[in-house]
Amino acid sequence: MGRSVSYHLLQTLKRGAERLGDEARQQVCRYVMSQRDESEAFMNRGGRADLYYTLFGWMLCYALGISSDGSRRKAYLATFDTPRLNELYQTVLTLCRMLDRLLSLPRFTPDAVLRLAADDEPLQRFFVTYQRHGSGGGTNAWAARLVTADGADAALRQRLLDMQHESGGFLAHEGAPMPDLLSTAVAVFALSQQHVSLPYDVHPFIEAHWQEDGSFVATLLDEYGDVEYMFYGLLAIGSL
Repeated sequence: MGRSVSYHLLQTLKRGAERLGDEARQQVCRYVMSQRDESEAFMNRGGRADLYYTLFGWMLCYALGISSDGSRRKAYLATFDTPRLNELYQTVLTLCRMLDRLLSLPRFTPDAVLRLAADDEPLQRFFVTYQRHGSGGGTNAWAARLVTADGADAALRQRLLDMQHESGGFLAHEGAPMPDLLSTAVAVFALSQQHVSLPYDVHPFIEAHWQEDGSFVATLLDEYGDVEYMFYGLLAIGSL
């Protein structure tokens, strides 16, 4: 069985968590658990349970080894009427159902994770619909194309490399005022799958976006993080 992009994404995230020191890992776990409600869903920045944020929260639970109640997860997922969801949230629901099965495993053995994450179609659909619903082109789109392409694309790799700022972060698009953590994480992940060396060290950039409460922020202008940017922080760390 070949190793899917979904599998590599989850394992890279887990590797990022494993690279944390004990104190940092405990701090990160405390933050993640603080963003979860009694239904096992994760909250958006408005403090409400949100399926989109739950996707990132459940991936973080897998990576950090945070336990959750399977019956509550399933009850939460059962509240969604798939036909009423837009295209993006239908794909998010499919991925959350996969993660629910993953979190239900008694042990996260590589073979078991590989079996559950073998199908890349939902993840590829997520990339496409995410771009359609607001992320646009530029770094995020190029990174998505690179990780889902069958073969290496030298021109695409160079496009991504050209977006790295001297701070170590990646710009979302040409002319962006500053690099951001989302663009940095997806670019570093995509390039790591192609075993490409980066011109600048990314570690100082990641460190600068790590908050005292354990969260990560999108840019240096942001005061607060969320579970989505926690995901990007650990993905970037695991990709280096």
